[in-house]
Amino acid sequence: MFLSHKTIEKYIDEGKIIVKPEFEKKNIRPVGLRIHLAKDILIPEPDQTVQISGGQNPIYKEVDLTKEEFYLEPNQFILAATFEAVQTPANILAILDGRSTIARLGLTIHVTASITDGTLGGIPHRVVLEMKNLGNFRIRLNFRDPIAMMLFAQITEPVTQEIQSQYGAGQEKVTPPNLSFRTGADK
Repeated sequence: MFLSHKTIEKYIDEGKIIVKPEFEKKNIRPVGLRIHLAKDILIPEPDQTVQISGGQNPIYKEVDLTKEEFYLEPNQFILAATFEAVQTPANILAILDGRSTIARLGLTIHVTASITDGTLGGIPHRVVLEMKNLGNFRIRLNFRDPIAMMLFAQITEPVTQEIQSQYGAGQEKVTPPNLSFRTGADK
């Protein structure tokens, strides 16, 4: 069951859903929370070969949107993060979704990773955005652009399984892929 604006506001007021560093109630939408773009983005360096099953991690150039202009070119892919860091209780699932206005420009904000681990480590964390310009426009990205929506769903039982993450709790900024991570199942 997805949470409505009334329940989202109630849970934020009660501290069940935590949004940091700052939050404005005008960003509560009918069934979600408007999310904004953080200041740092990562641009993959060209002509790299990666191996999914491990090895060298890709190399990225970091850009600070508060210090320089950045235009996402048609067909270009970058990593970014949400300005807001979110934490949920073990019975609330956080789901990242796009915004129709952004999609109508041809801009995707997540390739496949829409479910976030809002309960990880009991610390609010930012969500990494996998952004690609599928359209024909050059798109200027600015710090705190309203880029996505965060939906919340009540799950049937609280998660009790230990969450395994190769990125750790409390993700503070955009983080590149960690291809050298190995779990017991991966070995």
